[in-house]
Amino acid sequence: MNQKINHTVVDYPSNMDLITSSARSLTSQAFERLRRDIIQGHLAPSERLRIQALSERYQIGATAIREALSRLVTDGLVDSEDQRGFTVAPVSREELLDLTHTRIQVEQMALRMAVAKGDLEWESQVLSCYHRLSRLESQPWSVELLANWGLAHRQFHEALISGCASPWTLRLCRLLYDQTERYRNLSAQAGKERGRDVTKEHKELADAALARDADALCRSIEAHFDLTTRLIVDGVAGQQGFKGRKAAG
Repeated sequence: MNQKINHTVVDYPSNMDLITSSARSLTSQAFERLRRDIIQGHLAPSERLRIQALSERYQIGATAIREALSRLVTDGLVDSEDQRGFTVAPVSREELLDLTHTRIQVEQMALRMAVAKGDLEWESQVLSCYHRLSRLESQPWSVELLANWGLAHRQFHEALISGCASPWTLRLCRLLYDQTERYRNLSAQAGKERGRDVTKEHKELADAALARDADALCRSIEAHFDLTTRLIVDGVAGQQGFKGRKAAG
């Protein structure tokens, strides 16, 4: 009696697949580390980005560094010029004001959408992120706390708009947030600004979101962003590198 034998074919990844995956992983690592260092100000505005030096700094191959820099050009954090290579994007008062105006318009649209579409999960996320942020803001400030505050602050602002149900809007908001953070970290005012009750500002944002008062929420976000910008301008005025690209239009 003949028995039919079933053969299971296992599709193992080829060596080329593994190499491609590894290359992508290295490029992603380079992208995240470069992005972080630019946003945090460790790589200064207008600084020349030399491939070999960056490769040695991050212990990542030149090809992955070059691909990561090309991605950062798309995000507006790096500039590229023929025959001159890559540089960190410059900063200027004009660009910051344009950035703030654009961010206010886009986030107000996102907030109105979130208030209209956000569900119970959205409300819970806003409340949870606000609670964590406010607890951090009540503690004595330190370098370590500032890093934790930076993450909690990002998560709170992302929670506010997360209910908008528009991936493209969220993506644009994240891009604008990163650009603003770069200016904030360049400012001598980074941290707990004198004369500013940022905890109260965040509470007003959370209260308006949970009350689903879109008009109050939009007014609060505009005042919040405008004050941040004024403090940043005061903080970086006169600093080396605070010039260059002018606002578009």
